[in-house]
Amino acid sequence: MSAKKWASAGLVVALLGGYATLDAFDVAPGVLTLERGNEPRTVTHEGTTYEPVRGVSSAPALPTAANGPAPSADAVKRSVETSLKSTWLGPTTAVTVRDADTGEVLYEHDSNKATTPASVTKLASAFAVAHSDLPLEKGLKTRTTLSGTTLTLVGGGDMVLAPGAGDGSKIAGHAGLGDLAASTAAQLKKRGLTSVTLDTNTSYADGPDTAKGWEEGFLSYGFTARISTLALADDRADNRTPAVADPTKNAADAFTRELSKRGIKATYGTNVKTATSGTELASVESAPVLDLLGLALQDSDNAMTESLARQAAAAEGVHGDSTVVGTWVTKKLKDEGVDVSGMKLADASGLSKGTTLPVRIIGDILSRATSGKDAKYAEVVSRLPVSAWNGTLHDRYTRTESEAGAGLVHAKTGSLTGVSSLAGELRTVGGHRLVFAVTTNGDFPEGPVGAKTAVDHLVAQLTTLK
Repeated sequence: MSAKKWASAGLVVALLGGYATLDAFDVAPGVLTLERGNEPRTVTHEGTTYEPVRGVSSAPALPTAANGPAPSADAVKRSVETSLKSTWLGPTTAVTVRDADTGEVLYEHDSNKATTPASVTKLASAFAVAHSDLPLEKGLKTRTTLSGTTLTLVGGGDMVLAPGAGDGSKIAGHAGLGDLAASTAAQLKKRGLTSVTLDTNTSYADGPDTAKGWEEGFLSYGFTARISTLALADDRADNRTPAVADPTKNAADAFTRELSKRGIKATYGTNVKTATSGTELASVESAPVLDLLGLALQDSDNAMTESLARQAAAAEGVHGDSTVVGTWVTKKLKDEGVDVSGMKLADASGLSKGTTLPVRIIGDILSRATSGKDAKYAEVVSRLPVSAWNGTLHDRYTRTESEAGAGLVHAKTGSLTGVSSLAGELRTVGGHRLVFAVTTNGDFPEGPVGAKTAVDHLVAQLTTLK
C-alpha cells in the first residue's frame, strides 16, 4: 500500500480508537451477527441424521473444490513478505499458508514459534469437541424433575435458552423456558400441585464459572459471561453491560415467571451440584451441538466455548476447571495425530494469559478440514465468520487496504492486548482456496486496530493472487 493510503488508514484508526477498547477482546460483533448467524444449518458429514428447521446458510460459502490453479509458492512468498514489512505489526509475527485442497505448505514464517493466539485458540478447542464423545448432531436437554413437592430445573448444557417461548428456527433461543414451563405445569396439575419449591441442578459438566486466568475486568466490562450449563440467551456476553452474577439463578427466575403465568407458584430453594433423583416431567432441547459451537466461534463467545469444551471433556470422563479442559484439548489433538509441540492452553477460549499455540498447529488442523480428510471438523470450519458479512468479521475487510478480501475470507479472529490473530481459509481471485494462520504479538505502534488492519491487509493481498 502506498504511504498516502496508509496515512488515510491511520485516520480511520484514530477515529475507531473507542471501538478498539471493546474490540480488543474480540467481543464486539455487530447487528449482522444475529441476522445472519443464528439459523441452524444442515449437518452434512457422513453418519448424521439431523435436519434443521431451516436449511439456510448463514453466510456465502467458499467453493468446496478448486476452480483455478493454486498460486505458486514464490507468489505467496512475495505477497506475504511484502505485507510483513508493515510497521503496524508487532515485533513477532508468525504466518503459515497452505493449499486448502492438498495441505501443501506454500509459505511459513516462524510457524513453529510458541506465539499467543488469543481467540484463535477456539479453533483448537472446537477441533477437540468435534472429535469427542459429545455428539455434534444432538441437542442439549434442559429438564424438570419432581420429588415430593420439590421441582428441579436440571441444566443440560444449554447456555442460550429463551426466557419465554423457544424459536426452532434459531440457535440462540432455540429451546424456551416458556415451553418447558407449559409442559411442566400441565404435569404438576395432573398431580394436584399448584405450589412447589424450585431447585436448580447444575451437576452436569460442573466446574468453576470463570477460568483461573480471567481478570475481573473481563466480567465487569462484559467481555465474557460466566461459564454455565444452564443460562439464558439474554445473558450472553454484552460489552455494554457487566456479566450477570448468577446466570443459573437468572434462568430459574425466568422459569418461575413462566410457571406463574400457568398457575403454578414456585419458590426458589437452592442450586444443587450433585446428581439427584426424581420423576422427569418435561424437557426441551437446544439446537445441535454443531450449531452451538458454530455460534460460539462466529461471535467469539468465550463462556460458550468453555462450556462446550467442558461438556465434551466430561463426556470422556475428564472433569475440572478450564486449565484441566485446556490440557484435555491438547491431548485430543495429540491423539488425533497432530504435533502439539509448543502448544499450552491456559483455558479453552484463549482469554487467559499463558496460552501459546504455534500457527503451524492451526494450519495443520484447518488443512485436514479443507482437504476432505476430516469431515467432522469441516462442518465446524464452514461456520466461521465471513469477511465484511457476519460475526466478528462483520466490519472488517470494508476499508481500502483490505476490501479486496471482502466476502472471500472465512476465519476466526483473535484479539487481546498485544495480540492480533486471524486463521481460516480464503479464495483467491484465481479461484483457488488457501488455508492461512497469522498471529502478531508485542507492542503495536498503531494500537490494536492498526495491528488488525495490517493483518487484514496481509490476508486480503493473498486473495488477489492468480
